[in-house]
Amino acid sequence: MKNLKLATSLCSKIEEAAGAQCVDVNFDNGTIYIATDRQLLECDPGSGTISGKLDLANVPDQTSDATFISIRHLPEEFSVCAATNKGDLLLWNVLSHEVECVGTVESGLTAMSWSPEQELVILTTGAQTLIVMTREFDPITELSLHPDNSGEAEFVQVGWGKKETQFHGSVGKQAAHVRPDEVTPALMWDDHIPRISWKADGQYFAISSIHPQTGARKVHVWTREGAHHSTSEDVNGIEQSLSWRPSGNLIATSQRRPNKHDIAFFERNGLRHGEFTLPFPVDQVKVKEVYWNNDSTILAVWCEDLADGNNVKSYVQLWTTGNYHWYLKQSLHFEGPEQKIGAMIWDPEQEYKLHIVCKNGGYFQYTWAWATTHSAGRSCDDQAIVAVIDGANVLMTPMRHMVVPPPMSAYELQLPGSVNQVVFAPPPLSNNIAVILVDNRVAIFKFTETGKSGSEVKVNAAGGNGFKRCCTFPSLQGIYSIKGLGEDCGYPLATSHFTWISEDIILFTTVATSGSPHSIIHKAQIDNEKITVIGSSAVESRIFNTAYDSCSKCLAVQLIDGTVLKYTPEDEMLLPWETTDGIEVQFPSHCSQMALCHIGGETCVLGLTQRYRFNVNNIEVASNCTSFSVHDEFLLLTTLSHTCRCITLHTKVKDLPTLSDGKAHPFDESVRRVERGSQIVISVADDTKLILQMPRGNLETIHPRALVLTAVRKHLDRLQYVEAFTIMRKHRINMNLLYDHNPEMFLQNIKLFVQQIAAVNHINLFLTDLIEEDVTVTMYTAAYERNKITSAGNGSTVEGNKVDKVCDAVREALKSISENKYMLSIITTYVRKTKPQLEEALQLVKNLRDCENDHRERNAEETLKYLLFLVDVNELYDVALGTYDFDLVLMVAEKSQKDPKEYIPFMNQLRKLETNYQRYTIDKHLKRYTKALENIVKCGPEHFSECLSLINEHKLHTVALQLYLSSTTQYKEIASCYGDLLAGKRQHEEAAIMFVKGENWESALTSFTACHQWQQVFCMTSQLNFSSEQEVETARQIADDLKTRGRHSEAAIVLEQYAKDSEEAIVTLIQGCLWDEALRMMHKYKRTDFIETDLKSHLVDSFEGHVNNLDQMKANFEKYRSRLAAVRQEKEKARLELIESGGAGNVQDADLFSDTSSATGESIQSSRYSAETSSSAYSKMSGRSIKNRRKAEHKKWRLKEGSEFEDFALIAELAKIIKYVDGLRDEMRSLVRALVMFHYDRQGEQIQRQYDNFLSLIDKSLPQIWLDEETDQEFTPVLGPNTTANTIALAMQQGKTIQTADREDKLDPVIKFAPVLQKDVKWKLYALET
Repeated sequence: MKNLKLATSLCSKIEEAAGAQCVDVNFDNGTIYIATDRQLLECDPGSGTISGKLDLANVPDQTSDATFISIRHLPEEFSVCAATNKGDLLLWNVLSHEVECVGTVESGLTAMSWSPEQELVILTTGAQTLIVMTREFDPITELSLHPDNSGEAEFVQVGWGKKETQFHGSVGKQAAHVRPDEVTPALMWDDHIPRISWKADGQYFAISSIHPQTGARKVHVWTREGAHHSTSEDVNGIEQSLSWRPSGNLIATSQRRPNKHDIAFFERNGLRHGEFTLPFPVDQVKVKEVYWNNDSTILAVWCEDLADGNNVKSYVQLWTTGNYHWYLKQSLHFEGPEQKIGAMIWDPEQEYKLHIVCKNGGYFQYTWAWATTHSAGRSCDDQAIVAVIDGANVLMTPMRHMVVPPPMSAYELQLPGSVNQVVFAPPPLSNNIAVILVDNRVAIFKFTETGKSGSEVKVNAAGGNGFKRCCTFPSLQGIYSIKGLGEDCGYPLATSHFTWISEDIILFTTVATSGSPHSIIHKAQIDNEKITVIGSSAVESRIFNTAYDSCSKCLAVQLIDGTVLKYTPEDEMLLPWETTDGIEVQFPSHCSQMALCHIGGETCVLGLTQRYRFNVNNIEVASNCTSFSVHDEFLLLTTLSHTCRCITLHTKVKDLPTLSDGKAHPFDESVRRVERGSQIVISVADDTKLILQMPRGNLETIHPRALVLTAVRKHLDRLQYVEAFTIMRKHRINMNLLYDHNPEMFLQNIKLFVQQIAAVNHINLFLTDLIEEDVTVTMYTAAYERNKITSAGNGSTVEGNKVDKVCDAVREALKSISENKYMLSIITTYVRKTKPQLEEALQLVKNLRDCENDHRERNAEETLKYLLFLVDVNELYDVALGTYDFDLVLMVAEKSQKDPKEYIPFMNQLRKLETNYQRYTIDKHLKRYTKALENIVKCGPEHFSECLSLINEHKLHTVALQLYLSSTTQYKEIASCYGDLLAGKRQHEEAAIMFVKGENWESALTSFTACHQWQQVFCMTSQLNFSSEQEVETARQIADDLKTRGRHSEAAIVLEQYAKDSEEAIVTLIQGCLWDEALRMMHKYKRTDFIETDLKSHLVDSFEGHVNNLDQMKANFEKYRSRLAAVRQEKEKARLELIESGGAGNVQDADLFSDTSSATGESIQSSRYSAETSSSAYSKMSGRSIKNRRKAEHKKWRLKEGSEFEDFALIAELAKIIKYVDGLRDEMRSLVRALVMFHYDRQGEQIQRQYDNFLSLIDKSLPQIWLDEETDQEFTPVLGPNTTANTIALAMQQGKTIQTADREDKLDPVIKFAPVLQKDVKWKLYALET
C-alpha cells in the first residue's frame, strides 16, 4: 500500500542537445551522454555544461546523412560506443576525446544493445540480420532476424481443449474447422526499427521486429550463444516498445486493441502472461517505449499523442504492481512540441532515478522513494486512513474501522486528473486530505458533521448497494490552483514534498533552475478559491525528504547529502537540526523514509535508507530494518530477521542500539515473529492494531503484546476496568494483571470493578484465574520496567496471600451490591481461596435450599450444580460429611454417582452412635485422624485402647500428648510408645527424652547409652539406684566407647570421676595428645613418673607423625595445584579455537530457544511459573534433595586426567587439604609448646617452621585456585533434566547469562568459594622464631 513519492528533481537546459535521440549515464560520476542526429555530447546534469563533444562531421569517412542510432557507455574502456545508421561502430574515449571506428556493416545498422555485463553486443542490420560480437568487437555469429522455426522452446499441442475436439451442438460440424486468425500489419506510425532487450543475467535477449511476410511485429528470444530459443505467439496490434523485466519473468510490450490500449506481457517461451490497460482513449496516444527500473518494481511507459499540432503532449507514466493489480503511481505530462521527449533511461546504479531528455535540449532528472501515506492523528478520532494512488483515483481505507486488502478499498476518491501526491492534515483534523494532481492543482477533501459525500466518492466494496456503510466519507471542498510561483516551475512535477501544517497553511518545495540547483520551501495559504504563496525560503542544496511534527510545530528538512535542517513555519527560519548535546544531525546517507518523534524526552529525527539502515539522529540503531512506525508509546520496527520490535519511547537515545538487536530477555514482550518480508503499513493510534503488508500484497492485523499491555495499563490507570477486561480477555492476558497493576488502587476500587464488569461469568473468570504470582515481575516484567531481582519463589510471596485477599475483598463487594445476583461468584471466592472454604460454600447452598420460597434469583439446585463444576463431587461429599450435617450430606450425595444402597445404610448407622464417637467414626472414615483423635479422647478412658491403636497406627503421639495431662497414666503410656517408635528409627536421643517423660528409666538408660550422652547415663543410674560396682562397670564401658570416637577428654573425666581410675585417665589423655590436661592430672595425683614412661615417647611419636603427614599433604597440594593450572590452560585454548573456527564459544544467546518458544518474544502469559525458589524447583523436578543432588554431582568429579569435570575434582581436593591443615592450628600450638617444655627445641622449631611454610603457601595459592567472578573460567551451559524453561528464563531476567545461572545453581559452594582461614588463632611460639 505504498506510493511513489518524488524525493528530488533536477531541471537544466542544454541548448546543443536539441533533437536528442539517445541518452546514457556514467554511474561512476553521474555524467550523462546525449546523442542527437549528428552529435554526441558529454554533459554535467547539474549545471548543464558540456565537457565533451563528438560531431560526425569531424569523423573521417562519415557521410552527411549518417546519424547516431544508439549509444552505450563502457566504464571499463572509459569510452562511449556509438552506432550509426550507415553501419559504423565508433568508440569515443571520454578522457582523450579521440574517436575510433572499430567496425562497419555494409548494409547499415538499425539497433545496438550491449549485454548487462558488457561482454557481448548485439547489432541488427539493414539486411534483416543480427550480429553477435564480443566486447573486443570480434564477430561470433550472424543470423537472420526472422528464423523459419519457432525455436527450441516450441509449443507442444496434445489436442486437449482444441476446438476440433469440442461438441458444438446445433451449429454443426462446420464449426469444428479452425480458421487461422489473420495478423494485421504494424500500425502506420510504427518506426519499423527492431528493439533489443536483454534479460538481467545476460543469458537471453529478445528482439521485436517486423516480419517481412505478415508485416506484423513478432518477438524472438535468443540465447547469448545465438541459438533461437522461442517465438511469440501471433498477437494483433503489438507495437514497437520492448523491455525485459530484470527479474526475468516477463517481457513487456504494448498492444493496441479495438477498444483499449494495453501493456502486454510475454513469458520467455513466447506465451502471453497478462496485461493492464492504459488510461487513454484508443486512438489518443502511441507507446514509444517501455522501461523497467533495475529492481523490477517500476515500469515506465513513454507515450506521445498521435495528433499533430501545438498541443501535442508526451507522457511518462510509472506503474507498479501488487496483489495482481497494476497501479499508476506517477504521471508526467510534457506540454507542446518544445517539450517533446527525445530519450529517457533509468539510472543503472540508483534504481529509482529517471533521466529524461527532451527534443528542445531540456534535461530532467527525477528520484522517487517509496512512502506509505496515512493520517497521523494521535487520538481515537483519527480514522487511521491509508491512501493509495491509482491513476486518477485515490483508494481510501480507514484502518481503525476496517482492514480492506488491496487492491480493494473502503471507497475511492475520483479526481479529474492523475494524482501525484496525497497529504493529510495535521491533528486534530488529521482525516482531511489534500490531493496534488498532475497539473499542480490541489483538491481538498474534508470530513463534515453530516458525513455526506459527493459524486467524487465512489464505494466499490462493502458499503455499496444493499450494504451498511461502516465509515464516514469525505466531501470535496474544492480544487485549487497554486498562485505565486515563478516561471521556473513550469516543468512536470516542479512541486513536491507537500506538507499540510494547519487548517489553512500548506508547505511545499520547488527546485530553482537558475544558478546552482537548490530547493526553495514555499509557505502557502489556502483560501476559498486558490492557494497563494505567502513566503519562500531558499535552501543551500536540494531537499530529499521532509517530516513534520505537529507537537513542536517544526519541519525537519533532509538534504541530498543527509544533512538535516530545522524549518520553523512561523518565522520561516532555517537552521541546522541539533541534538540536546548540541551536535548537528546528519545521516550517513539519504533516507527515503523519515519521521519525527519524542524519544527519551528529546525530539528525534528518524530515517530509514533503502539499504535497511535505520538512524535516530546521528546514531545507527539497526542495519536490518525494513520499515518503522511511531505509535503512542513505542517505536515499531520490522527487520530482515522477520521480527517486529517494539521499543518504548521512554528509552534514552544512546541506549537504542542495544535494544534493537532483538536479544531481549525471555520475559520481554517487545519482540514477536512475523511473516517473512512483512512491512508496517500503519499502527493505529490509541489502539493495539498494527497493520502489516506481506510481499504478495495482502494485509495482516496483529496486536503486539507491548501495545496490548500499554492499552491495558492506560485503562486500569483510568479505572476503566471493563475496557481493560475486554482487551485482556480478547488477547488472553493473564487476569492477575487487573490486581497486580496497582494492588492498593484495585482494593480501594473493588466495588467499582464489580459494578463495571457486572457479568457473573466474567467475575468468575477473573477469580478462577487468580494465582499467588505477581505477573508484573514474571510474565510482564518488561512492560512494567521493573528492575527487581526476584527469584521464582519471591515473586509469589511479595503480596502475601494475594488470592485470599482478593477473594475476601470481592466477596464483600458482591454482598454489598447483591448477594442473590452474585451467589455463584461468592461461592467462587470461597472455592478459590488458598485453602478452599468448601464448608462455607456448602452452607450457602443449604441456606438457599431452606429459603427457596423467598424469590431468590438462584435456586439451591443450580448453585449446587455450579459448585460441583468447580469441585470434584467426591471431595465435596467428604466435606459435607465432615460438617456432621447429614441433611447436607444427602443433598450432595444425590448429585453424585454413589449408590444410595451404600451411603444411606452408612448414614443410618452413624445416627445410632454417641455424638463424640459418631464424629470420631466420620473423621476416621475421612482420614482426618487428628480430628478423630480429638473426638475419641472425649469418649473417655473406656475407649483408650482404641485411641492408643489410632495413635500408634497413624503416629499421632505428639498431638496425643497435648490432649492428656502429664500426670495421667495414659500420658506416660503414650510417651513410652513414642519412645519405642523413635528408638526403632535410631533416634535414640529423642527416644530417651520420651522415656524420661514416661518414667521408663531402664529404656531411657539404654537410649542415652546408644546416643553417647554419658552425663544422662549417670543420671539414669542414679534413678535406678545402681551399686558402685555396676556404676564402675558402666563407666568403663562408656569410657571405651568415647575413646574409640576420639573423645579422650570426656573419657578421662568418666574414668577419673566414676571409675575412680586416675592412671587410666592419665594414659587416655596422653593417647589423645592432650598434653596440658595430662600434666595437670599427673601432678594432681603425684604420678609424674608417667612423663618418662609414656608422655615423652608419645610426644616424639606425635611429632614424627605430623611431620610425615604435612610432607604428604604438601606434596599432594603442589601436585593438584599444578594440574589445575594446566587443565584451565587447556580449556581456555580449546575455547579460543572453537571461537576462531566459527563455533558458538561463549555466545550468551546461542540457539537456546526454538522459534515457537515463548522466550523469543511470543506471548508467555499462559505459562504459570513455579512458586518455589530455583533450587527447590530443581529438586522437585529431579525427585532428589539438594544433598543427594550434590552427591550425584560429586560422583562426576573424578581426578582422572582428561575427565570432563577434572578441574572441579581438583578444586574439591585442594579445599579438603586446606581445611584439614588449617584445622591443625590448636593441635600444633599444644604440640609445639609441649616439645619446647620437655627440651625438644629442635623438633619444635622444625614442626613450627614446616607448618608455617605450608600455611603461607596455602594463603598465597587461594587467589590462583578460586578465581574472581570476572576472570573465572568459562562454563558450558548444561541444559539437563533439572533445568526448565522458566528457571533459565528467570536467570536471564535477573541479568545472568546461561553460564552464570548454571554455575550458581549447579556448583557446590566448595567450588565457588575459597575456605576462610583461621588467621586470628595464635599458635606460634615466638621464642622459636629467633
